[in-house]
Amino acid sequence: MTPLVRRTTTTSLVLVLSAGGVLLPAVELPLPEASAVTPELDEVRLTGIDPAARRDPTALRAAQGHDEAHADAHAETKADAGAGTEGGTRSDAAEAVPGRLAALSRRTETLEFLVAGVTWDAGTDEEVTEVALRVREDDGWGAWQSVGVEEVGADGAGVPGGRAGTEPFLSAGADAVQARVRTVSGRTPSGLRVDVVDPGATAADANAGAAAQPAGSANAATGDEIRPALVSRSSWGADESLGEVWPEVSGRLDAMYVHHTAGTNSYSRSQSAAIVRGIYAYHTRSRDWPDIGYQFLVDRYGTVFVGRREAATDNPIGAQAGGFNTGTIGISAMGSFDSASPTSSLLRSLERVLAWKAYRYHMPVTGTVRLPNGGSTGSGTRSDPGDVVRVPRILGHRTTNWTACPGTRLAERLPAIRRAVNAMKRAALDRYGTVRYTTGTVTARAAEGNQYPVQWPARTRFRWAAEPGAVRYQVLERYAGYRSPMPNERYWRRIITVSGTSANLYAAEGLSVQYGVRAVDRNGRLGPISHLVRTTRPVSFASMASTTGTWALVRNDAYFRDRAWSTVHADSRLVVSDVERVTQVRVMTATAPGRGRVAVYVGATRVGVLDTDRPSAAQRVLTVRLPRTMSGRVTLRTLDDARVRVSGVAFVRW
Repeated sequence: MTPLVRRTTTTSLVLVLSAGGVLLPAVELPLPEASAVTPELDEVRLTGIDPAARRDPTALRAAQGHDEAHADAHAETKADAGAGTEGGTRSDAAEAVPGRLAALSRRTETLEFLVAGVTWDAGTDEEVTEVALRVREDDGWGAWQSVGVEEVGADGAGVPGGRAGTEPFLSAGADAVQARVRTVSGRTPSGLRVDVVDPGATAADANAGAAAQPAGSANAATGDEIRPALVSRSSWGADESLGEVWPEVSGRLDAMYVHHTAGTNSYSRSQSAAIVRGIYAYHTRSRDWPDIGYQFLVDRYGTVFVGRREAATDNPIGAQAGGFNTGTIGISAMGSFDSASPTSSLLRSLERVLAWKAYRYHMPVTGTVRLPNGGSTGSGTRSDPGDVVRVPRILGHRTTNWTACPGTRLAERLPAIRRAVNAMKRAALDRYGTVRYTTGTVTARAAEGNQYPVQWPARTRFRWAAEPGAVRYQVLERYAGYRSPMPNERYWRRIITVSGTSANLYAAEGLSVQYGVRAVDRNGRLGPISHLVRTTRPVSFASMASTTGTWALVRNDAYFRDRAWSTVHADSRLVVSDVERVTQVRVMTATAPGRGRVAVYVGATRVGVLDTDRPSAAQRVLTVRLPRTMSGRVTLRTLDDARVRVSGVAFVRW
């Protein structure tokens, strides 16, 4: 078992000459520089119910902070979430725990750890209804504590293929753990295990708060005038090799989530940075996420840590609330607040982060907002995918998701938090004025004929005008396959940053794409997102299935993509299934004297006819404009016993 090393560092030195009774002035010493720390992880496999552990009379004792969100008795809170309430109620330890016992481990020694969590394979059919942990610290074994279940993630969460699991569980230095898991069926989810993290320690940990970056300068109302001091990722010792920069960002800020972790509230100030590293390692190595899930974290001493990369300068989409990650951010209060109250220092710093972001992004603090449920793997959302719920602008995780987070004691403070944040934002507006971009909106150059409304080449160069004050430009996109609805403008994906005023952009076959660009000034501040173009790529040949007739695949360097479908018979059909919300059908086809006609259908409706009989031979793009936005199977059906050659089909969706 590897002990967790703890070090204490002082920032000043006082020398006392006892013989002469002379007190020399304090001498300030440089703070130790933070460095990346590689964490150590251990795991305890959970394969079922251990018989010896089950005989322990305390094995099924109610957990502190028990979340009964899945119980039928709490069904009324689902309606509350849609009405904009805080959602959830305090758990009564005497109430029955939902589900059946699926796993119970022995009390198992591990390496000494500050962060733990329970994870299992994504995609399991087993619905987890309770996860509880108890750990051994210096004063012995603690009580069972409930640990909230978090979804694998969706809605731009940046966690493709991640493991399902719980929120992080904090300790002040534990060296043994016992886990209990219930599921609806009583069967154990595959890959079930407890992950524990020793984040290591550095001399800089004791001074992480002192090394926090101060607020920005108060000129030109940039939005950073009221930014709280932040501990950067480098200052809390993030090992950037564990994760990656996630490219998905929110186009605007609609709401902000308040979270808490689980476990202890008794960690020391010098352990906070290590705990953040532990949560980062748990999210990236145990959960297989690309980065820490929260944009910011606040400890009980009021220290604010930057979580997800670039959260201080942008709104990268995180994993703060499955189904509702786009257009929102999450600030996690480090501790458990179901029965314990948050410290005044934590609350003041939490309010400062919320006020800064609300001021910077022109987000109203009072009132409610409609949030669409973008879908989430698992059963964590109180509403169904596609539903729109009305919630407060500053809300607890429990408002939209089945969880006890951020705990009863912190959730009941949210009305007061909103009032304080609103007052801070109004004071900033009175003193500094409305936040203005330091660069303007970028102006796009006109798209060329092969770029819009169909981008026929896989890669093409788009251009824009130079913007005063810009030193570089960030290019973004949002896209969807022809079988999927487009994401709304609350979502963008960063592609590339360039110093010039053009970018050579690639799009895969079958995608509908909207490109955007924003200017970046010399201080790294971002301008507004400007639309470059909305365009569509032709579908792949594999998508153009021949269902009847005598279509043959022919190849020639002169054809689009060097190949085409060709027939000389009537009633030959090419079919593309499940097209979503199309407004035009554009067909790349050969025209020549005596060529045939092609009828275009969406579902059973004939929407137009393309005539390839033209006076001269050429390869042309012919268009059918639909009477309205339509979805369904698109069929190209030949009408004559005459040559027809089709080398590309594209669906315009605007």
